[in-house]
Amino acid sequence: MKIDLNDKVTRFLVQDYVNQICNYQSKDELNFDIHKLIHTFDVVKMAEHLICETKPKLPLKLQKQILNAVLLHDWGRCYEFKNGARLKNIDHGKIGADLIKKNFPNMKVEMQSTLYHNKMPSSRDPKVAQPVLDYVRDSDMLANIQYEIEHFDIFIEHIWGNNHNKVSKLVIDDEIIKAVQDKRAAILSDVKGCDLLTLSLWQLCWIYNLRTEAGKKINKKNKLFLRFKELIYQRIVPLVVLNKKEQHTIRGQIDKIFPNKILL
Repeated sequence: MKIDLNDKVTRFLVQDYVNQICNYQSKDELNFDIHKLIHTFDVVKMAEHLICETKPKLPLKLQKQILNAVLLHDWGRCYEFKNGARLKNIDHGKIGADLIKKNFPNMKVEMQSTLYHNKMPSSRDPKVAQPVLDYVRDSDMLANIQYEIEHFDIFIEHIWGNNHNKVSKLVIDDEIIKAVQDKRAAILSDVKGCDLLTLSLWQLCWIYNLRTEAGKKINKKNKLFLRFKELIYQRIVPLVVLNKKEQHTIRGQIDKIFPNKILL
């Protein structure tokens, strides 16, 4: 998509990202910042799509708040590295909210949306940020799934690089099963095995976090989660399970937990 640097908020964000990219201290930091800048505008594009699909049409002020919030939602990602190493236990939502408060103090809705966008939806969500927060979350999830479908090799390399161990048992993590039973997204910190297959199934659980009718409509129209499951079958199961009989077994287990009807 075309980036409009005449827009003050866009210019401010891109400038910060470009400074981080130009001053990178490691290849990991460089690749991360470049990816996150691209991701940000993928999410903006998805948000524009959601806005167009929303009926009745959203007021112009609300549309602008959504687009600003989406643009700024991952701003805190610029500050996840120090001396080329990724910092641990960083809440990029909080960092981003603090940056908005400092640089755009009048954007209170966008600030609250950024603060909560990376947390599980709950009754603690700030009412002042609704429905902006719903659009940010849906745009973020759908853009992620769409990117991973289109760049599945990069997705596998990214996850596999941090999780070298293959699945040793044909057991799907209890937290994923429980999340599907409860019709919610799985909580990553409660997932015991962070192997390639588990992390992929964890992302399938995001289907339960879709909040807007427009987001559900776009997913159903483009079969995003369904296509992602098919890629898990085709690309990941053969990677983590070599035996053909066991591959068939684990596909059956996935089908039982994630029947196609819940992914549409």
